[in-house]
Amino acid sequence: MAEKAKISQKGQVTIPKSIREMLGLEPGKKVSFEVIGKEAVIYPEIEDPLEELKQLRKEVRFDEKEIEDMIESSKNKWSKLS
Repeated sequence: MAEKAKISQKGQVTIPKSIREMLGLEPGKKVSFEVIGKEAVIYPEIEDPLEELKQLRKEVRFDEKEIEDMIESSKNKWSKLS
């Protein structure tokens, strides 16, 4: 999803509402910026990494067969690199 914003005289940018909502950005929440090549990436800072992992675990669920398939696929890809 691409959104546009204009840079103010002071170098400020308003993050579009749709992006703020997708990233869960609320007033007072901190973000980090990273420059990769000629692109700037913004991401929310994680206040409590353990809590973030707990939430992620609730969202991402794999059954045993899916995990075995991922492991096998990974082994096949790594064996081709050697």
